[in-house]
Amino acid sequence: MISVIPTCHTVFRAFGWVQDPSNLRSLCDVVAVFDNSSEKHRELVSHTIPKLVEERDGRGELVDALNTRPVRISYSQLVGTAFTPRSHSRCNGIIQAAVKGQKRDFIVDWPADNYVRWAHCFGFLQYDYSSDTFTITPQGLRLTAFREKGEALSAGEKEVLTNAVLAYPPAIRILGLLAKSQETPLTKFELGQQLGFIGEDGFTNMPQKLLIRALVGAQPKDRNAMKADWEGSSDKYSRMIASWLEKLGLVEKAPKKVTVTVAGNNYSETLNQAYLITAGGMTALGRARGKSRHKRIPKNVCWEMLATKGSGREYLRTRRAFLLKYISESKRAVSLAEIQAYLKKAGLEESETTICDDIKGLQNIGLEISEIQGRILFQDEISDFVIPLPQSLARSGLEETKEALRAKLMYLSHEYLTLLDLAYDSQQNRLFEMKTLELLTEECRYQGLHLGGSRKPDGIIFTCGKEGYGVIIDTKAYSKGYRLPIAQADEMERYIGENQTRDEKVNPNKWWENFDSGIEDFYFLFVSGHFTGNFEAQLDRISRNKGIRGGALPVVQLLLCAEAYKAGTLTHEGIRDRLFQNKEVSLCKACR
Repeated sequence: MISVIPTCHTVFRAFGWVQDPSNLRSLCDVVAVFDNSSEKHRELVSHTIPKLVEERDGRGELVDALNTRPVRISYSQLVGTAFTPRSHSRCNGIIQAAVKGQKRDFIVDWPADNYVRWAHCFGFLQYDYSSDTFTITPQGLRLTAFREKGEALSAGEKEVLTNAVLAYPPAIRILGLLAKSQETPLTKFELGQQLGFIGEDGFTNMPQKLLIRALVGAQPKDRNAMKADWEGSSDKYSRMIASWLEKLGLVEKAPKKVTVTVAGNNYSETLNQAYLITAGGMTALGRARGKSRHKRIPKNVCWEMLATKGSGREYLRTRRAFLLKYISESKRAVSLAEIQAYLKKAGLEESETTICDDIKGLQNIGLEISEIQGRILFQDEISDFVIPLPQSLARSGLEETKEALRAKLMYLSHEYLTLLDLAYDSQQNRLFEMKTLELLTEECRYQGLHLGGSRKPDGIIFTCGKEGYGVIIDTKAYSKGYRLPIAQADEMERYIGENQTRDEKVNPNKWWENFDSGIEDFYFLFVSGHFTGNFEAQLDRISRNKGIRGGALPVVQLLLCAEAYKAGTLTHEGIRDRLFQNKEVSLCKACR
């Protein structure tokens, strides 16, 4: 049953997804904090908290919280707070004290938060919205009952943990994808591309093809860091979930050699974070789905799982929760029009296109939903959860833009809507660069690649043949739009000049060699969320100084450009004629 409760909260917790922790023993210890009969609980009260927490940081309050019966602890008491700088951190949270750090006797607030999320995801802890507190569940007590001496997990703990992971929808999604791939390993990027709600900042995916090409051209000292650090949020979730499944014997690591072709050249790289499902994993997946006389395992879903980032996440969570409530409680196949009418009664007016995207997202988080003759049938089972209805419920400006674009993007995958989020997040500049280049090369069929790094433009694209041309691209993610300052205009002039002279003494990187050798016609292009200030004067200055034309392409117009190309209403020649006029690009007429 999905119940709705009005709430006056303005701060909501981040539940449903976990990126960092993987130590199952530490997870068991976190759950044992709430069992007052456990050795871990007694140790915290009598020894650990008095030793690690100073009185000024709330030692007495934390001990009092542990002594409540039944044990009920607030989020702030569990997680604690951050210190600046991190090196000066003191222990001021119960979970901080419950888990030993790598360099200290405690962890800090961020990993403590992730352990709480993990225990909540697995159904070991229950959250109360009215008091912002946690208590242990019957499933959590079953886990603590199997604790034995030593660090190794007992057979009973492994069984409870396996049942818990099979009730976690994203884990079922990972197992399902690996089961479909049979004996072919899937990398974290291939899994991440199919995990979560497409087109959102909270579920980003690193383009594997562009990463492989970047790895081949990278310095040896940078390659390991790139493999470890270059990933989107969905890739991180996939990697973390796969690590849990691996420790429980349901999947195994299987390095995968990936080969991509760019401009007629093959590039290969072995990625170690790739996975295969085991025989035990296949059996467990069948059990979770209710195969072979097994009862289907109910899934643990929470409102927070349905969107993770952005100013409009409460709206998205609520819309998807009401959608899930309707299709799961209908007990029959329902039409999109029926879903639309139900949402409208709840004050949520949505297009059928948006509803279809949400259904695909629910499938991508691991729920079993089928389409039968144009009707939607929920075939899974979910545990009870609450929709904490916010006082104010409205789309963000960004969601309004996405909603308008969904009606136009009939040929282009809606996964590229995430470019709208990335274009305004300066902390995700690299991913914005790579997704932009992926769109232009994979969807618009340009040759080209992401470059980035020191003394190189962000990327290039080109076409071959008699009418071939090349484009030097600079992408900029800014929260308030891009002004195109003089320094950035000068940098573009430098790249254009290097391409014109092609003197390796000037730049030993020789990045221009990635263009087809027969191209003589070149342009420049800036891509950002939107442009502000006197940017067109800078475009004119670059053009006059270097003798080539350029353009400023807002990300909405980039998406419409790709849609028009895939629809067949815009060619490479048409794109050249419209984009490079030394002004901001508008392709609305071309996309009708």
